[in-house]
Amino acid sequence: MFRRVATSSIRPINIGRRLVRTIHSERSTGADGRTVAPNQFVVRLNEVDRSALGDLEKALIHELIEAARQYAKDEGFTLVAEIEVTLATDSSLKPGKFEVQAAVKAGGATASGLSGSTSSSLREAERSSEVSPAPAAPSAAGIPAPAPPVPVAPVTPPTIATPSIPSVPVPAAAPPEKKAVLVLGDGTKAAVKPGVLSIGRSAESSVPLNDTNVSRRHAEIRSRGEGARIEWFLSDVGSTNGTMLNGVKISGERKLKNGDALMFGGTSARFEVS
Repeated sequence: MFRRVATSSIRPINIGRRLVRTIHSERSTGADGRTVAPNQFVVRLNEVDRSALGDLEKALIHELIEAARQYAKDEGFTLVAEIEVTLATDSSLKPGKFEVQAAVKAGGATASGLSGSTSSSLREAERSSEVSPAPAAPSAAGIPAPAPPVPVAPVTPPTIATPSIPSVPVPAAAPPEKKAVLVLGDGTKAAVKPGVLSIGRSAESSVPLNDTNVSRRHAEIRSRGEGARIEWFLSDVGSTNGTMLNGVKISGERKLKNGDALMFGGTSARFEVS
């Protein structure tokens, strides 16, 4: 679908795959129960990689839009407006690296799952909340103004005989960060990173499974919290043959613990936490 740019270390097909994964991870559920996909994308590239695109930049944008539209159609996602893709230069990125940002834009309003800069209205509110010193009130007629405060002599610095060096508190050691991994039946291991881990037969899944009993979008593992307090939850996303946890078919969301046995269609797996 995508042509390779000869002088760039980035393959356009990798940008397309990243964009599709971003649509999947940034999708949301509307008030009417429909799944809404982001429709505005910004692809950030190093200036060397972007300049290598040259005349192919417009063609790449067109193909990215078509890929996003086709994926949303195949998955049954709703688009609130036409898909927009723009390329931007980011000098903080190293050559060969790129980022894809996604947002939902409709009627001039943009809702994004990515953090941005503080809005001007918020900055104005913050400035207006600063308390300026109140001016001195004029003295009433016939009443003398209060005398200025008597200057206080500076405190004599401590001597060797009277040291005043405060003790330095020793910071408590931070609890170790918990890490999780999904071990498949053939011994393959997949790290369960913070966020959403998608499992299915689709090549765009975080953990693609070559099993005809597994649906294209089969299940998800989501994390909540961070560090030592992070937890993971398993849910089936409407698969045909279902998802099992410790031999029981699940519906809804189930909390995972170390050593849990999972089954996706005909593929077994084990959840481990270290």
